[in-house]
Amino acid sequence: MGNPASRFRSVGVWLALKPSAFAACREADAPAVEHALAKRATLCGIRKEQVTVYRHLFVARGAKQCSECKAKARAADAAASM
Repeated sequence: MGNPASRFRSVGVWLALKPSAFAACREADAPAVEHALAKRATLCGIRKEQVTVYRHLFVARGAKQCSECKAKARAADAAASM
């Protein structure tokens, strides 16, 4: 049936109860939306040079986060927890 702890982690990732491994950032021109930054670009494709990086991790929940970054961060976290 599987390890109960791993099922709990999966639910936690799905509910976005823990931060992802991506840095939080915002576009310089549109600072209202928070994005998830990978190495060279956000998960939705904005180049690193066009964003301001913050000193906290991206959390994939809430209305002020990019919907594409939220979906991709959740998918990456789910894949890492398997």
